Amino acid sequence: MRRGQVLLLAILLTLFLAGGCAAKRSGAGGDAGEEALPVRTAKVKMGMLEAAEVVSGKLEAGQSANVVAKTPGKVAAVHVEVGSAVRAGQVLVTLDNTDLAARVEQARAVVMEVESAMASAEAAYAVAEANYRRNKQLFEQGAIPQAALEGEELKYLQAREQVERALPARLAQARASLALAESAYADSLIRAPISGLVTARNVNPGEMASTMAPVVSLVNIDKVEVKATVGESLVNQLKQGQKVRVIVRAVSGQPFSGTITSVAPAADPVTKGFPVKIEIDNPRHVLKPGMFAEVQVAGAQKEALLVPREAVTRDADKDVVWVVKDGRAQKREVKPGESDGRQIMIAAGLAEGEEVVVAGQEGLAEGARVKVINE
Repeated sequence: MRRGQVLLLAILLTLFLAGGCAAKRSGAGGDAGEEALPVRTAKVKMGMLEAAEVVSGKLEAGQSANVVAKTPGKVAAVHVEVGSAVRAGQVLVTLDNTDLAARVEQARAVVMEVESAMASAEAAYAVAEANYRRNKQLFEQGAIPQAALEGEELKYLQAREQVERALPARLAQARASLALAESAYADSLIRAPISGLVTARNVNPGEMASTMAPVVSLVNIDKVEVKATVGESLVNQLKQGQKVRVIVRAVSGQPFSGTITSVAPAADPVTKGFPVKIEIDNPRHVLKPGMFAEVQVAGAQKEALLVPREAVTRDADKDVVWVVKDGRAQKREVKPGESDGRQIMIAAGLAEGEEVVVAGQEGLAEGARVKVINE
């Protein structure tokens, strides 16, 4: 064997032996380098839970409106964008109204002209009435002939006709024309019928607004509604004004307070269930139309093993919890029962006194070291 080959074999043997020793040292003290993951835990305990019937539904806006033009016309300006907050009566879209504005001014001028003529006619009527009464006295005293009296009487009757019939009719007609012109102008200003948020803007300046399609869509979500259907076994437990808990898991695991606003007196002929509406205050607008909601209707109290609702998670198609034992995490399949939104019954899979993870599950693996940090 050549000298170079011998040297190469010696180097390889040295590296192999050094790697083996390092592996042994690593295996002997592996736990010392393993990082403990922080978690928050709670004890499994026996307790009383108010059993609840759960019915599901979707959130809808408390108010909504598809705003259409009262009269077709060319869009001059759009004053809002999607997401804009608007108040009832605010102008959303302005149609081209130059001609309409001119008609209003013309009609207003006619009204002012007739009103001026009316004032002049009333003054003339007052003079004619005074002259007629004075001449009538003179005629009765024989101071003037009958022809003179008849002349003053004709002037008086003509002045009265203008004040009591002719001019009032003209004034009423002029005011009606003005009202029509103002109404047509007002229709060119498309206003918000409710306060809320803009969810759709369907026109742009220069386009034609139709009376058949909405130009803007609005929702008011200061309050939202859940429309659900309950069975005949539950409907008689519900009444208008009753408070219920509503879980919207897309927002929070904590329940919202809802109020039943209506309970149908008869079943829906298609679903065979009884429609129910529940209203929820939504001042921060965290609840959005279309979100899935679970309505919990209170029932009798039951004693059972309880854990916080956050302890139960889904793993594939199973309900699981993470149990802490000897500083390590163990995944445990459980059979959950009813919940009040804060705690949940455990029918199988846990024993009283065991410690379960309620926060920090995301990074856990079977057998992982954990560090319990409970406030």
